[in-house]
Amino acid sequence: MKNNIYSVLNDASINLDEYKKEDFNDIEKKLLKKNIRKSIKKSRKQNVGRKIIAAAAIITVLTGMSFGNAGVYAISKINLFNESISSFLGIEKNLEDYNTVINKSVTDNGVTVKLNEVVLDDNELLISTNISADRILKNYEFWYGEMTLYINNKEVKCTGESGSLKQLDNYTTQQLAECDLDLIKDMDLSGNLNIKIIYSKMKIDDSDDIDGTWKFEFKTSEDKLKFDTKTVNLDYEFDIQNGDKYIFEKYTGNALGQKIYGKTIDNSETKETYNILLKGYDDLGNKVVFDIPRGTKDEFVLKYDNLLAGNINEKASKLILTPYAGKNTEQSIDQYEKVGDEFTINIK
Repeated sequence: MKNNIYSVLNDASINLDEYKKEDFNDIEKKLLKKNIRKSIKKSRKQNVGRKIIAAAAIITVLTGMSFGNAGVYAISKINLFNESISSFLGIEKNLEDYNTVINKSVTDNGVTVKLNEVVLDDNELLISTNISADRILKNYEFWYGEMTLYINNKEVKCTGESGSLKQLDNYTTQQLAECDLDLIKDMDLSGNLNIKIIYSKMKIDDSDDIDGTWKFEFKTSEDKLKFDTKTVNLDYEFDIQNGDKYIFEKYTGNALGQKIYGKTIDNSETKETYNILLKGYDDLGNKVVFDIPRGTKDEFVLKYDNLLAGNINEKASKLILTPYAGKNTEQSIDQYEKVGDEFTINIK
């Protein structure tokens, strides 16, 4: 890479000093992975490519991957190495009843993109791809692509795109993109949907663009996952330090994870922004953490963080939670202030 890796990490605003041993096992690695995922966000940020590369670099180190000379580029090998979406996310459930497996490869300008599988969960589309070329990737180098998405022949904008990257061998990167579809509330997502994904650019660094067309068309449906989703209506609200009000409206839980949906009322007279976090435990005494992976000015989604607390125990019937808030850039997670009373969600 043309940029020194430590400079790249500094640009990604990943503060290593905040990772301390607290209540959770291996908290250093899990907190780091959590903040890395958040640093990959693509909305309203500059130098996105360099931040993705930096974040993926640390994820690779933490997961103990090695980069020897064993990797040999071959199109046929692309099918052998990719992880499933559930494995990539650390979910201890099989998603075969809910995912759509594509396993299709397209090659253009020397770059091969293989679309592995997708899962549609409410207003979130998860897309797993492998990207390979006849070029040896250096340590901390990762392919990633720029995507345009169509649903039923209508172009759909992702309000925020996050995800993870992993180097599978010396030539191949696996990318898991989590595309938020909050702007399509007027679109009926029931039944079989015609999906088209077009990648128009592949990158390793911001300066290494390869133009081309990698197009995939397929059908998918969220009906089965939606049917198997537990929904609990909520009526809970609290105010944070800058005056903003947060209102929780519903909880959902399914094989892909647990989420809390809500809206915000902007009462702030300052430009200070805060992160929201829910910490607590289930009725079996296990740690529980929700944080905000995405949101708009008026709405948000809190997602259960299995990187911090592991998967929710299937025998748990209640979640007992307390909201905390901290400034986006100034406070580590253990310095967040309590901003509301404890409340309970009956998840069974």
